Amino acid sequence: MIIEWLDEDRSKLRKLFDSHTRARAIIFPALDQGRGNIWSNSLEAPTVARLQLAIINAVAGDPTIADASELIQMIQPLQLVIGPNDDWNRLIKDLWGEQLGIQERTLLSPESLDIDHLKWLRSQLPDGYRLERMDLETIKHVDKRIAMHIPTFFGSSTEFHKMGVGYCIKFEDEVVSMASTFTPYTNEFEIQVDTMNPSHQRKGLATVASSALIIHALENGIVPHWDAANEISINLALKLGYTNPKHWEAYYLKP
Repeated sequence: MIIEWLDEDRSKLRKLFDSHTRARAIIFPALDQGRGNIWSNSLEAPTVARLQLAIINAVAGDPTIADASELIQMIQPLQLVIGPNDDWNRLIKDLWGEQLGIQERTLLSPESLDIDHLKWLRSQLPDGYRLERMDLETIKHVDKRIAMHIPTFFGSSTEFHKMGVGYCIKFEDEVVSMASTFTPYTNEFEIQVDTMNPSHQRKGLATVASSALIIHALENGIVPHWDAANEISINLALKLGYTNPKHWEAYYLKP
C-alpha cells in the first residue's frame, strides 16, 4: 500500500534515489531541503518511493514489486516521470501502453568545463548589451509566462532571489536573455536558459548569460548540470564545454 511520507527525516528515502544519474540536481536538493511531496510503501523500511515537484516525478526503489505499479498508476496525466533505470522504464511503458508519451532528453557531462574558455565566452557580449546578475527588482519584472520555473519551483520572485541564481542580458532596461537555476539548489543545480525577446536571438546572448552562470557555479564549488530538450540546447552546451552527450527518455501519461 502506498502512503504519503510526512516525516521531516528523509534519510531512509535518500538511498533509494542514489541510483538516479539523471535529474540529480533536481532530486537531491529537494530531498535535502524538504521540498516536494513523497509517497512510499512504508514509513519504517521503504522499498519504493516517488518524489513529486510540481509536474516532475522521480521514482526509485524496487520496480519488480506490486507497490511499484501502484506508485506509477497514481501519477496524473501530463506529469513527467523519471525512472532511474531500464527496469523502471519498462514498467512505465507496460502500464501506460498506448497512452505513453515520451520526452526525449540529452544529459551532458560538466567534467570537462574550462573556466578560462567560459570567461572568454562571457567576454563576447555585443555592443549595446550588458550582462548583470539578476537582483530582486529585475526578477520581479521578468515575464513569468516565459520563465515559468520561477513561480513553479520557487513560488515567487523573492524566493527565487533567496534560493536561486540568475544572470541576464539587458538591452537598454529590458531583459532579453537569461540563464538561471531551474530549482532551488544545494551543491549542484540544473541550468535553465530563456530567451525573453526573440528579436535579439542569434547574437550569442544565451552563450554569454550561460557562461556567467556556470562561472559562478565553478567559483563557488557548485556543479552546473546541463540536460537538453532539443538540438539547440545540445549545441549550446557543447559550445560551453560540456561533453559526452547521453540520450535518455522521460515519460508522461497522455490524457
